[in-house]
Order: sequence, then structure tokens, then C-alpha cells
Amino acid sequence: MRAGLAAVACALLALVAGCGADGMNRADAKVVSEAAAPSEVPVKVAGGLAKWGEQRPAGDTLLVTVSSPRSFVPGDTAYPKAPRAAGFDITLENVGTSVYRSSQLVVQASTSDGKRMAAVVDATQGYSGVLAGEVLPGRTARLSLAFALPADQVNVVVTVQANVAQATTTAEFEGPA
Repeated sequence: MRAGLAAVACALLALVAGCGADGMNRADAKVVSEAAAPSEVPVKVAGGLAKWGEQRPAGDTLLVTVSSPRSFVPGDTAYPKAPRAAGFDITLENVGTSVYRSSQLVVQASTSDGKRMAAVVDATQGYSGVLAGEVLPGRTARLSLAFALPADQVNVVVTVQANVAQATTTAEFEGPA
């Protein structure tokens, strides 16, 4: 039974992330609330990386917040195997006038020295790696993603890009995990 679940997890990861891809371009998203009124849109912070929990623009119409990481030990059916992983809740706020298609989203993680971190699929802990849906104008969606970590604490950079095909601005967040 475990081998069958592991095979399903591997197939899902390959389908979602593509062969050799370290970032996630899909994850579960649900509309969770109305977005702030345009007068409440935060001003772009000049330079530097955001801290966990801060909001940053990713493109012209998407505001992104990345939660503090939640460290966990991936289960037996998780892929890839790792000594530990960090889960992140990512909030997307559409402050534009058109629908944002979450399939355009690219999320990657790396150590602060640039080493890419593999995305983890662990459906038993809520990290399925599948993102589908739309974020309507004035609405907010939340998704959860996880990335493999080394055994010891490291500084992590999570990069969120709203639309890689249009080379939109990236939102970058950094902190210990």
C-alpha cells in the first residue's frame, strides 16, 4: 500500500513540477476574503528582501505574503525524501481589474547562498502541490507549499513570480527555517 501511495505521489510531483523542476507552479488555492480597498494597498518597499509575513508586489496587480515557515518531518509517502521540510502559506491578493489565473504562478525556494530547494509533495500533511483556480479582482486566495530542508537550520529565500511568461516583478522573502 505504501509503495502505491509513494508511486502516486511521484507521478503527481512529476506531472505538477515537471522533470527536474525545483519550484512549484501549482498548489491548492481557495478564495478566503475580500481584498483591501485600493487606498489600502501597501506602498512598494524599495530594495531588500521581505521578512516572513510582510506583503510585497509580484507584478502590477498581485500582492503576495509568505508566512513564517512551519518545520515538519515529511511522512513515509512524501516525495522527495528529506530529513525535514518547511511549509509556507502564501496569500495572493488580486488588486487588479482582471482575473488572475493561479496556473501562471511560479514559487521557488533556495538557501540564502543560492542552493535550490526541492518542492515537497506530502498530501497527508496538506501539501499536495496542486494549484488550480482563479483569483477574482478584489479577492484573496491562500495556498500551501512545502520545500525540502537540510537537517540544520538555514536561511531560506522564497521567490514568487506572478507570471514567468511576461517576466513580471518577483516578490522575495527571506528568513530562518
